[in-house]
Amino acid sequence: QYLHRISFRMSQSDNSLFIWNNSIGLIFIIIYVEDLVISGKHMADINTVKILLSRKFEMKDMNELHYFLGIEVI
Repeated sequence: QYLHRISFRMSQSDNSLFIWNNSIGLIFIIIYVEDLVISGKHMADINTVKILLSRKFEMKDMNELHYFLGIEVI
């Protein structure tokens, strides 16, 4: 519900993928249990989303993604 409130929409093809589309670009959030992957082209937008989420949820920023669900990300 909170993601919808901050203008994310759920993907029609995968209910763990949320998309935020603004005039500058796209931000993607993938949710698996209690883990989030936030991705986008502009770091300023990603940081804005992190701030919005941290106001509502307790979060720990793990910085750059290296592994997710046992898959190495390069």
